[in-house]
Amino acid sequence: MNQITRISRALFAFTLVGGGLAVPMGLAAQDGPQWISLSEAQAIITAAQNDATSKNLQLSIAVVDGRGDLIAATRMPNARPTTMDTAIGKAMGAAIFGRPSAELAATSTSPLYQNMNQASAGRLRFFQGAVPIVRDGYTVGAVGASGASSRADEDNVKAALAAVGL
Repeated sequence: MNQITRISRALFAFTLVGGGLAVPMGLAAQDGPQWISLSEAQAIITAAQNDATSKNLQLSIAVVDGRGDLIAATRMPNARPTTMDTAIGKAMGAAIFGRPSAELAATSTSPLYQNMNQASAGRLRFFQGAVPIVRDGYTVGAVGASGASSRADEDNVKAALAAVGL
């Protein structure tokens, strides 16, 4: 998918979110459950906590649905308080744009990204550390982490998704 298509999908998804529609981008026409359940979100968080503990990291971890709405989040003991908003904002961006937050960081100063962030009340965070959750080619959610280096945050969420088979 090229950059223009990704941006167009993200704008459409963001318009749906801003308009209050409850259907995540690309999910309405699919058969069967195409979302991240609370139990899946909790399993992802547990896997991320286990990975972080094994590496002596103190993280905040957030799982959002396909439109960027929070499903579950946690702040590990000794994680800085500000890391929670950052983990959620990274995950929101990855879900809305359907791309890892590391890819978003390079273009985050563009007027499009800045306008979308402004429309979300400044909640998006364009830093490495979140990846989308994709099923059958559709972004159904994202997971983000914050509290370590950007690379360690991203490695953590990738390890968590691998551990739960997503």
